[in-house]
Amino acid sequence: MKNYPKARAVLVYGGFNNNLIEGSYYRCVDWIEDVARMLDNKAFSDFITVLWNIWNSRNNRVFHDVEEKAKVTWERAAALSQDFRIFNILEKPMLPKPVVENMSFGLVVMDHDGFVLGGRTGVMDKNVQAK
Repeated sequence: MKNYPKARAVLVYGGFNNNLIEGSYYRCVDWIEDVARMLDNKAFSDFITVLWNIWNSRNNRVFHDVEEKAKVTWERAAALSQDFRIFNILEKPMLPKPVVENMSFGLVVMDHDGFVLGGRTGVMDKNVQAK
């Protein structure tokens, strides 16, 4: 993918250094693994978003004959990364999850033949461990 001229143009426009673009790899996954070794989690997450947008841009060109500039592809990837920041599992959540201070339970009573005799569910205002 990095050898595709449009992909290279987008990566260069985005300021990726030559270490990420240059080099010879037999498989694409080898290149991506090397990039993963150089970038932190956040930067690698953004890098994958850029690659996905390059792929979409390529598909638009091939299937819809729509050509877009490297700047447009880069800006779309940047906006997508920003828009979905709240869903980023690599960072702490923007809104903390509420602490649940109760416990629920369920009970089914059967006889020795497996016939259900009854059951019950409920909620208790008690915080307990799963053990």
